[in-house]
Amino acid sequence: MKLKILSLFCLIIYFSNSYAQQGNYKFNNFGNRSILLSGNVTGSVSDLGLVYYNPSRLTEIENTGFAFNAKAYQFSSLKVSNIFVEDSNINSTNFDGIPSMAGGTFRLFGTRFGYAFISRSRVDNNLGYNSDLLRDQILDIFPNTKGYRVTTNLRTKVKDDWFGLTWAKKINEKLSLGVSLFGSRYVYSGGSNLNHTIQSSNNNVAFYQNTVGFSQKSYGLFIKVGANYHFPKFDCGVNINLPYLEVYDDGRFSYNKVISGVGDSIDQYYNYNLRNLSADRKEPFGVSFGAGIPIGKAKLHLNMDYVNGLSLYDRIKIPSIDSGDGELTPVLFKEERRNVINVGAGIEIYINERFKSYLSFTTDYNAFISNANIFDLSSKDSREINIGEDFIHYSLGVDLKLNFANVVFGTTYTSSSTEFVNPIDLTLKGVDFNDNSLARIDYSRWQFVVGLEVPFLDNFNKKNSN
Repeated sequence: MKLKILSLFCLIIYFSNSYAQQGNYKFNNFGNRSILLSGNVTGSVSDLGLVYYNPSRLTEIENTGFAFNAKAYQFSSLKVSNIFVEDSNINSTNFDGIPSMAGGTFRLFGTRFGYAFISRSRVDNNLGYNSDLLRDQILDIFPNTKGYRVTTNLRTKVKDDWFGLTWAKKINEKLSLGVSLFGSRYVYSGGSNLNHTIQSSNNNVAFYQNTVGFSQKSYGLFIKVGANYHFPKFDCGVNINLPYLEVYDDGRFSYNKVISGVGDSIDQYYNYNLRNLSADRKEPFGVSFGAGIPIGKAKLHLNMDYVNGLSLYDRIKIPSIDSGDGELTPVLFKEERRNVINVGAGIEIYINERFKSYLSFTTDYNAFISNANIFDLSSKDSREINIGEDFIHYSLGVDLKLNFANVVFGTTYTSSSTEFVNPIDLTLKGVDFNDNSLARIDYSRWQFVVGLEVPFLDNFNKKNSN
């Protein structure tokens, strides 16, 4: 008798959802006003977000001694439906800090510079589930079962920090050029622990445990090259994102499998801790075009972003392992991305000299064709569950100009839904249960943002004297 159980149904889903957001290039925005304009500022950025969206715009803004960007929080909700059986639900909510940015500008040798620290990505999820409900899937395999319990724990974490310096120069009265150089420290890790405990009518106990873990670490460089041009009635900008240059990489993988109490020919124990694996982080070439069009004292912001795709590659090269199937089991951890085009618009509404408001939206299409997931290592024919969500982001907020600083605050909203084939595959000598019904993920997020910009001391004194 041989039992093959998908190591963790929700693992694939939850990891895919968290990781798939890395395939959404507009999921997080940076810069106080840039956030409220949904990142549609390639040709019109007017805050510290220029280091990210268009470094050439550094020549167009006043010196900012220091700026705190969006030190705020977000509330996100994830619901997974029909993942085990019809009408089953798993819910998870998080209330935590959002990715943010801090930095400023300065002048040296007659040239403008900017500096910034960007918390580019933050994902830290932990989901637990347990049940003692005896399902038909278990009774089909163990008809004499009188007691059953399943417990799972899922965790995934992504941390990507950027440290950068921006330089810009006016070529003439109409044209400016700029470049940003960022160093990146990136860590992506995750793990799962699945336990099945089965008690038979004669009080024998069978136990199944499947534990999987991985981590990827990468240090490298991002380079952005921007240009800005003044036309008589509007500004136009272009920003080029060069492919990621990896300097250091490291990958790790662990796997533990225990089957006990079923029988001598079935009981198993496998334990792997693989270190110093070759890993590869790839971020593709991209280019953005934008325009800032004055309409009276208001301004319309338009943007289009193109990001190139990536051919299929191994994100972590993990060797095949023995998981008790009589032959080596390949471990798939691959990634592939498609070309993506996103568009968006925002409007900056003038109220008075001290008060402006913002409204905006942007599309955010997921680029993943295949993303790196952990599949059931005890299954020879793991079905690939590729979950990528398309979003539309909405933002609104205000900009309040005080004597000593600018305060920007507002909110953003994001939601999406996606369906996929239920990844249930239970097999036991003549019993083959494959559920091809549709499971569903619903995701929503509210962000509440506040930013503060403080000018240089000499500018502050000048404003007060005026």
